[in-house]
Amino acid sequence: MRLPPWIFALFLLLAFPAKAAEPFAEASVGTKGKIVIGQQVSIDVDVYVPNFFTSPPQFPLLDIANAIVTLPDERAQNLVKSVNGEEFSGIRRTYLIIPQVAGEFTLPPATVPLGYAKVPGQSTEAVVNLPSITFAVDDLPPEAQASAFSATNAELSQTLDGDPAKLKVGDTLVRTVTLFATATRAMMLPQLQFDTPDSVKLYRQSPVLADGVSGPNREQGSQRTDRVTYMMDREGTFTLPPLVVDWFDTQSMQPQRTELKSIVLTVKAGPPTTNVIPPELPKADDDSHRLSVRAVIGISLVVLALVLLVLLVRGLLPRLRRWVDARREARAQSEHTRYRQVLTALNSGDAKTAYAALNLWTKAMGFKSATEWATTSGDKTLQTALAAFERDLFGPPHSATQGSARILTSAILAWRVRNPGRNRRSATVAPALPPLNPPVGDDWQQNARNPGL
Repeated sequence: MRLPPWIFALFLLLAFPAKAAEPFAEASVGTKGKIVIGQQVSIDVDVYVPNFFTSPPQFPLLDIANAIVTLPDERAQNLVKSVNGEEFSGIRRTYLIIPQVAGEFTLPPATVPLGYAKVPGQSTEAVVNLPSITFAVDDLPPEAQASAFSATNAELSQTLDGDPAKLKVGDTLVRTVTLFATATRAMMLPQLQFDTPDSVKLYRQSPVLADGVSGPNREQGSQRTDRVTYMMDREGTFTLPPLVVDWFDTQSMQPQRTELKSIVLTVKAGPPTTNVIPPELPKADDDSHRLSVRAVIGISLVVLALVLLVLLVRGLLPRLRRWVDARREARAQSEHTRYRQVLTALNSGDAKTAYAALNLWTKAMGFKSATEWATTSGDKTLQTALAAFERDLFGPPHSATQGSARILTSAILAWRVRNPGRNRRSATVAPALPPLNPPVGDDWQQNARNPGL
């Protein structure tokens, strides 16, 4: 007798139980169309679990050769997906990758730990593998080789704290210039060149970098803010040249230029110094009066207190000064300070200063040189980035490695994130002030006879 199909299906269902749903991950390239060097590429990674998360997925920091990779916190997104009739909860994070050379780029193997409610009321730990995904990067067109960075939009704006047409000798003019761009990171924005005539002195402050800020049209992007101060040395009319930034538009695939017009400074002589008429002083009385006894005693007490204060200050001030100097020196040579100096120097574009700062930082961590630090780390990407930077700086004439300073910056940031607290030393400064209570007994007598001990 032939069984109906539904009985046969029920038999298979009972004989072979359905496999429990498991967490999984998906990845996709969010950037569409042609991708060129320096363009920001978004990679969306979605992690799904049946039921719901009990602890969020821990997305790893990725290291890709010849590319700068970041994982912004503000790009997390909650998802819901139905698979074979079962609801899955998901979380999406977006990696931002800025390639520095042409070729193919692939996400490296990595795992994402998480927790989910496999059984209601219980938390189950799980790990999913990061999906492998590849994208291709093309060279910039020849007419865009001079572009400083790639973006979808870039704008320059500025503010002045005074009227450039109403200046006098000795006046200062503070100029704040902001470069805003979308679809890129603040670290990729170039340093602006502020050229000045000989009669105007320039004082430049450290730039301020920010990501995830709102632009003039309320779009999200990144910006670099430079603040400079001009000092007027002599009278005359002087022109500050235009500020020009060349960049590549990844939407139109055309080179673009953003510019601030020149500024004309009109400096006049300062007002002449007028003679000050001294005020009339009251005439002293012809009759002299003797000081009272109380006044004499009061003056004597004040003089005595001043003498004691001078003696106390003369004894403690040198020791206090030595203690302050020791603390300041320890702070200036600390690992954290050296680390900030390295990032600032690499961002400034001065390769020699950056390399010197890098050696000082690695020495603060206990290494003899930057080369020893890179070799000891075992980080191939870090070693390659440092070698390319040294080759551009010290090697024979050759075609410079595009973005070697930026690649080294990315490698240092990635190494520091992976190695929090590794090989760092905190400077210990011995107290320069003596103990408040002097020793007693025989030791006190010996110290009194031998002050140098």
